[in-house]
Amino acid sequence: MTVSQNSAAHAHSDHRHWKSDAECWLNDIQNWRMEHSAAIVQLQAALSRVNEHGQALDEHDDSVKSLVGGLEHHEKALAESLQDGSSASLDEVRGDQHTKQADLHCHQQDAHERIKKHHHQAMATVAMLTKALQEPV
Repeated sequence: MTVSQNSAAHAHSDHRHWKSDAECWLNDIQNWRMEHSAAIVQLQAALSRVNEHGQALDEHDDSVKSLVGGLEHHEKALAESLQDGSSASLDEVRGDQHTKQADLHCHQQDAHERIKKHHHQAMATVAMLTKALQEPV
């Protein structure tokens, strides 16, 4: 075999190898396109959940403000009872209303902690995703 035949055989071998690589790459790209399409659907669903989270924050804000309003009302009723000097009225205010206010506060505190945990996890995940997608290709 001559040098040029050896060289040609080597070149043909390289071409077959390169063609095989390119076919694998095209297969990868096809798979990545399917994953990309699925990711778009998942991100749209995630955006919907982020918007729902914003609505939950609005509702939580309203609930906390309502709790504050109830506390102010309770405090005012307590002060009025003290000014009247009526111990029966004071006991009633202290008992029923105070127990109710304590229960509302405890419920709100539990809700706040759940929302806080969820919020921090969700925002950290969004930040990681954003950072990953900003990396150059």
